[in-house]
Amino acid sequence: MLRVTVREDGFTALPAVDIDDDAFVIGSAASARVRLPAGAARPEHVRVVGGAWLMGEEGGAIGDGVELAIGALRVAIAPAPTGVVATPPQRTESLARELLRGMLGDAFAPVVEAEAGPVAGARRRLAPPESVLVIGRGDDASWSIADPLLSRRHAEIRRGWDGIRVVDLDSGSGVTVDGRAVRDAVLADGAVIVVGGTRLRFHDPAHAAATPRPVAMAEPAAPVVVGGGSPWLFYAALAVLSAAIAGAVWLLVA
Repeated sequence: MLRVTVREDGFTALPAVDIDDDAFVIGSAASARVRLPAGAARPEHVRVVGGAWLMGEEGGAIGDGVELAIGALRVAIAPAPTGVVATPPQRTESLARELLRGMLGDAFAPVVEAEAGPVAGARRRLAPPESVLVIGRGDDASWSIADPLLSRRHAEIRRGWDGIRVVDLDSGSGVTVDGRAVRDAVLADGAVIVVGGTRLRFHDPAHAAATPRPVAMAEPAAPVVVGGGSPWLFYAALAVLSAAIAGAVWLLVA
């Protein structure tokens, strides 16, 4: 089993992904086992096969561990500690979005907006993982709404490393997401949440920016190995990533 850890220069690494497959892809493709933001990496930027990292004819042994530089990103691959459990695949997309949010700042943070009810027009930005926003009419709720149909602690929205979800806190009138009654549901960008007489919409600006687009683009720079293996030849990823951080690329995608 291998452990892959991704971090941006100057920032704390994201939670590790432990993979028990013999072969997998690191890149921006939706099928990649470890997702990187589109624009920072090619759809299949790194292939890991049989204890080696590969890209075209370049590559090297993973051995006790290597760190690949992809623009401002650092991707470490090493044997996983003994006894760990493989990370669920659904974490990959969530981590890609969290990585993008860390790169681009508060403008790409997920937001819940009230569309109807006593606080229509109000917005709440979700704090970084692991965080919880409690919605209810009680004073102890994180977002206290004077809606008589709400329970004192009606529902909570949890932002975690495995995604963002809404959970019914045994409320009196229940919770619906896109018209379906739920007890615990993952939220997708644009989801409509109804609690009591309040209608909320979930906005995730990082969703579109983290999703690969079928457009021609300059070849991103291939990783350079730090502490092992052979260097890869690159051309333009650093410029693409710098533009992304500045917002020029991602704002066109949002």
